[in-house]
Amino acid sequence: MQDARWSQLKQILVDNGWVWREDTLYAPRETMWFQTNSANPDFAMFRDRMSLAADATSQNIDLDVDHGALHSDLVSLVEALDAVLEN
Repeated sequence: MQDARWSQLKQILVDNGWVWREDTLYAPRETMWFQTNSANPDFAMFRDRMSLAADATSQNIDLDVDHGALHSDLVSLVEALDAVLEN
């Protein structure tokens, strides 16, 4: 990715337990991953979509361990995107 914010996002996520392997970022609980193949990423749109997903999973975190892990990974991603977008 060409956008300088990409480096910042990657560093925040890695510092928070995400793993960088073969051009892919993996969440700490490995519930999701994404590749960086866009030259001009829309961080705000990505943040909005991940925030909606985090909200949707928040209703099931007490019912299912997998939903709890996914929710935690989504929240960490949204928080990192918030930090990048604040700068």
